[in-house]
Amino acid sequence: MSHRALPTSPSELIITEIGDKIQVKRNTSLVLKRFLLAIVILIPSFTNSTASAAEEYLLSVDMNLIDQWSNNNANLLPNSAKLKQVRYRIPRSNPDNLIGQIVLDYPISDKQELYNSKWNVGLWIYGQALYCVGDKNCDFILNVYAKYPKSISVLTWKKSTDEKSVTSDCPGSHYISNEDGKSIINYSMSISCLNLPKQFASYAYSGYDIGITPTPYDFTAGGYVENPFHQLAKISYDKNGGKGGLSRLNKSEAMEKLESSVEKARLSFDNLNYKYQNLAPQIQSKLDSSRDWKYFLAMDEQLLEIESKIENISLSDTQIPNEVSRVIKIINSQTSGLRAIMKLVPSHQCYNEAEDLRTILSKSKTCPRGFKKVKT
Repeated sequence: MSHRALPTSPSELIITEIGDKIQVKRNTSLVLKRFLLAIVILIPSFTNSTASAAEEYLLSVDMNLIDQWSNNNANLLPNSAKLKQVRYRIPRSNPDNLIGQIVLDYPISDKQELYNSKWNVGLWIYGQALYCVGDKNCDFILNVYAKYPKSISVLTWKKSTDEKSVTSDCPGSHYISNEDGKSIINYSMSISCLNLPKQFASYAYSGYDIGITPTPYDFTAGGYVENPFHQLAKISYDKNGGKGGLSRLNKSEAMEKLESSVEKARLSFDNLNYKYQNLAPQIQSKLDSSRDWKYFLAMDEQLLEIESKIENISLSDTQIPNEVSRVIKIINSQTSGLRAIMKLVPSHQCYNEAEDLRTILSKSKTCPRGFKKVKT
């Protein structure tokens, strides 16, 4: 997986990751006032709208939906890269687990898109004052982003004026969920391992390299997160074995086998779904009515159920072998999806690059004006 360039930081630093090295350069042209004016203070909400939500989370904080800001080319961002909101959650089952959620404006059709080197998306977490960036007196700055296939990278600065970051060795994970037709990127991290204070400020960024300058960027409104359960985090952290307890090395052999099987199955599903998304509507319609394709999608739903159990740490050691068997069955069932594609998907279709449109070949195996013949 290729390394990724990161967007401008709140401390006027441009950070570029090249190979295994981080280059940091001062950006004197950044107008910091835009950032400061765009941030609004959010009062955290400690109440939940439903009983199930109240049972699931100790803390739910939803950042403001208004006062988002962007650069001049933000209207050129692909829909899948557009931001809506930042949220934070702390589950009752583990008060040390801080889940930062980036809510996107649209669903991600292919989860592999998150690892596209052209897309830079992640969280800035800093503090303790909301305006410490402009005052250059932040106590800490963190940059959190996804790392293939399921972990996270956390770059840290001890103060605003630091020009060198340090990559944290605190384990964390990420996953994509869906809610109300929108995709959510979830970053799970340890409060105690990262030494996060009771209060911090945060916002999200999303930029996509479409080949123009400046690269289009979108930013959410910033705000505070106040965690009244901060003391419980250290108790949970110690109880679970500290940093070692966060590592995959402490997982059972059975869980390692299950996660490995799930990753293989997920990759196959995502690859086939990505292929589906890039087919002409006429071909998609044929697949939608295919019995084999319907069975393939049903197996995908079963895999999502298993993934949810793993993410929520709701499987006991005695339940894992049964789930492994289910995943093996799911992997074997993926041949049905391949069979449907081989039967119904032609080797070529027509594509209009300017309009990003696809259609089928005519009976004479030619394409309409403005379309070119491409492999499916």
